[in-house]
Amino acid sequence: MLTGRQTLGTIEHSMADLRREEAELSKRIERSTRAVTDLQERQSEAYRDLARFRLDTDAAGTLNTRLDSAAREARRLLDKRNDDYKVLSEQLRQSETERNQKLKKRQELDEARDLAENQMDELMDAVDGRLENDSAYLAQREATEQAIATAEAAADKARTSEQDRDSKGKAYDADPLFVYLWERGYGTQDYTYRGLTRSLDHWVAGLIRYDDARANYAMLTGIPDRMARHAERCAEIAEVEEEKLAEFSRNAMTDAAGTDLVGSIEAYSDEIEQIDADIEKLEQQIDTLSGALAEFSGGEDADFQKAEEHLSVSLKSDDLNDLWRAAIDTPSPEDEKIVQRIEDFRERVEQVAREIRQDRELQRDIGRRRAELADVIKRFRSKGYGSWESTFSDDKLTTVLLGELVKGAITGADYWARAERSHKRRKPRGRKVAFPNGSGLPKSMGGFGRSRRRSGKSGGFGGGGFKRGGSFGGGGFKTGDQF
Repeated sequence: MLTGRQTLGTIEHSMADLRREEAELSKRIERSTRAVTDLQERQSEAYRDLARFRLDTDAAGTLNTRLDSAAREARRLLDKRNDDYKVLSEQLRQSETERNQKLKKRQELDEARDLAENQMDELMDAVDGRLENDSAYLAQREATEQAIATAEAAADKARTSEQDRDSKGKAYDADPLFVYLWERGYGTQDYTYRGLTRSLDHWVAGLIRYDDARANYAMLTGIPDRMARHAERCAEIAEVEEEKLAEFSRNAMTDAAGTDLVGSIEAYSDEIEQIDADIEKLEQQIDTLSGALAEFSGGEDADFQKAEEHLSVSLKSDDLNDLWRAAIDTPSPEDEKIVQRIEDFRERVEQVAREIRQDRELQRDIGRRRAELADVIKRFRSKGYGSWESTFSDDKLTTVLLGELVKGAITGADYWARAERSHKRRKPRGRKVAFPNGSGLPKSMGGFGRSRRRSGKSGGFGGGGFKRGGSFGGGGFKTGDQF
């Protein structure tokens, strides 16, 4: 059986391997692209040799000047391009080095956290044994249960009063005369109208018996607000009581471990969370730099295209075509050698160009496979499948299936479906006494309290706690239902 962290770590390792393969392919395409321009330059030199052999001195000089000018401009652009490529490559190298360092640090923290979490799991029986006979803990648990029950009842009443306001207030809201007087504040200290307007409003109020209606409506709209404030206060009290209860479990675990084990796990998790955020930023930088280098390696950047254009225009000019035809028509062996050189260069350019096209297609395929792998990693993290309690019964997730995903034989969706079917959560130890409903547990050990309520406050007891202004997401607090 695989743990969630082992599985996720293996997938991330495969992602790193795929990135390295992609980077090596990008370098190969770049070398091939440079080779094409070098061959084209050497082809230009061969044309100049042919011109010197076939033309008179003045005509050859003119042709050489034109070819030299094109070659110089192409070389200037390529040199500038090579400098830019080196800068991007160095930035990519630094980003990848930093990412690898953070991944190594994350792995170290993961291992330390695993040890601490496993130690905590092993101590749960001892902690439960201590707390189940602790009168102070039992009294606090009862106080917490009562506070939570009161908070839930208050939240229910607040919702009911709000529903009453919505249903019973419709008749008032539908009466335009009542709404008119209500919005003016008639019958209150806020009403400041005088003279004829006041007289007319008084007449309208008598017509619809506004005074009685206003009192009823004021009570109808005021009760939900008061009940909501009361529910909020009850929720705060329940949360305080639950924090007190959590301290008993945490302290008992500290005594059993001889160190603040829960605090250590939370510290590891916070550091891992920060590293994950840093890695995500670095991944974005690496993707951006890799994309830019892919353009360079494929000759899609502006400088390379300009350089290629300068050389190709010269090589495709009418004068050079005339030289080519004239060389073929003459029996001179010197002409034939030069023509053969030109032909060889052309064939080699075509061969390297074919290799570049093949490598570009492979590069696009690797990009697609990397995207599939990245989607799986994203799903793992969003579902919390890398947490302490996650396990997978399908060992092929890190062998055959992962290999097929990396090769592109299956999609990320196919892999994820298999992962979800084999996902399980390990059953923690203990007798369900300590850390009721997950209260006081570190965030990374969510499996201890799968039925526990979600906190409305950030960082609330690893997901336990009362949701302010609302109700518990998983029903009422019950003794020992934390697992």
